Amino acid sequence: MTNLSQITVHQSWDNKLTKPIKKIVVVGRDADAWLTVLMLQLSFASSENAVEVHLLELPSYLRPQDFYNVLPSHRTLHTILGANENALMRSSAGLYSVAQRFSNWSGAAAPFLHAYDSHGIDFGTVDFLQYWLKARSKGLNVPLEEFSLGAMAAKHGRFILLDENTRTFSKAAHGYTFSAMTYLRAAGAAAVKSGLKYQNGALKSVDVSDGRIQSITLQDDSRIEADLFIDATGTDALLISQLETNNYESWSQWLPCDRIMVASAQRLDPVPAFCQISAFREGWYGMFPLMDRTAVTACYSSQYATGQAVAQKIAASSGMRLGDAVESSFAAGGRKKYWIGNCIALGSAAANLEPLDATQLHVLHLGLSQLRAFFPVCAENMLEADSFNEKMYSHIVNVRDFQIAHYKLNKRFDEPFWDQQRHMNLPDSLASKIQLFEHRGVIAMREDETFQEESWASIFVGHGLIPKTYDPLVDQTSDSDQIEQFQKILKYIATEVEKMPSLQAHVEMNM
Repeated sequence: MTNLSQITVHQSWDNKLTKPIKKIVVVGRDADAWLTVLMLQLSFASSENAVEVHLLELPSYLRPQDFYNVLPSHRTLHTILGANENALMRSSAGLYSVAQRFSNWSGAAAPFLHAYDSHGIDFGTVDFLQYWLKARSKGLNVPLEEFSLGAMAAKHGRFILLDENTRTFSKAAHGYTFSAMTYLRAAGAAAVKSGLKYQNGALKSVDVSDGRIQSITLQDDSRIEADLFIDATGTDALLISQLETNNYESWSQWLPCDRIMVASAQRLDPVPAFCQISAFREGWYGMFPLMDRTAVTACYSSQYATGQAVAQKIAASSGMRLGDAVESSFAAGGRKKYWIGNCIALGSAAANLEPLDATQLHVLHLGLSQLRAFFPVCAENMLEADSFNEKMYSHIVNVRDFQIAHYKLNKRFDEPFWDQQRHMNLPDSLASKIQLFEHRGVIAMREDETFQEESWASIFVGHGLIPKTYDPLVDQTSDSDQIEQFQKILKYIATEVEKMPSLQAHVEMNM
């Protein structure tokens, strides 16, 4: 029988073998820095073995026009951070977004909605999509999205409210759009209130020895040491770049836009429940409703268009006047390893994706989630790095593939920019997914997917990739029974959407 004195001896012995993390220094700016320090402060600074979190804040890159459009999963981060979501929405002029609506990506084809929801209900063990494919082959002219409660809520400007019954039918959820500066002001205030130590400054040098960062030196020659360094410096990657060789891979062959424009336009009234993503000859632009304005962003290729021409094109096609448009360079790409030695790259220091599919801040969210799961227990031997790198790379590549699919499946013919993307060679991971879906309507899901089967099906079908056949098990259901089920689903969705408040009404009542 083990007694207490033996336990105490063993604990003492274990502590001598393990040097715990005592100090973390985060170097960075804007969302990557402030959300990171807030998570670390709330998760580890108040634990039994308290960790000191120190932020070196670099000059901000944010502009008044900037915004964040994020996925429903961002709510998990808010929960971790203890955020009051309604207060956060009010302070950042934020709005909910039920779907992304894609237009002009497929020539004369109608726009389609990628909602954060499933389609229909499965009959037995067969996915609903297979029944829709059979019905379509027999003349059904009802788009797949009309069997999605979330898509129809978005189409009719509704705010999704699910009760016990609708939760058995639908996965509908909403994402968010925030004004960047006010959103981060709230995050920063929460971090400071929690006891964060921070200072403003500029980085002069990074002292590296034996594959680890020993310290950083600021422009005033002051020196900061730590057990763990977090690189939240954005695409500058000022820390991780000191430790890597051949660690960065460009994705420009698949995501070719090299310029981003951000602007503001007038507020929409009533506010729509979706964001509009429209393709044009040299790229795409998005309209993202906020409480006090409409945020506008465009991704395009400087090989084919100037910023002035893009701004004029957006104003002409949207009928909205753009104010204070600003441009910046952009390059899609990411690191192969995000944790090297005692340095971890988070956010856009880890990977840079287009602001498409509501993935702004998503790389940061993934990194923070994985850091909480793999937080190092030993400052001298961080064995968690390999698992962290493997999971992060898998997650990010899957999101990258989702974005590439939009470009590959476009049907804008006789336009050099889009023709090139339609004929590009794909990563094997995406090529096999497209081939299988085209063959029989099945999504080959990989580990660590952000977007689930219903999302892949939405964009595949929406972009006109219609499977050649369907699951033969569908034929076990008679045509008459299938028609009856379809009618019930459509009637149910129409009834439930009618019950929902408009997004405009929900905002006026609750925000």
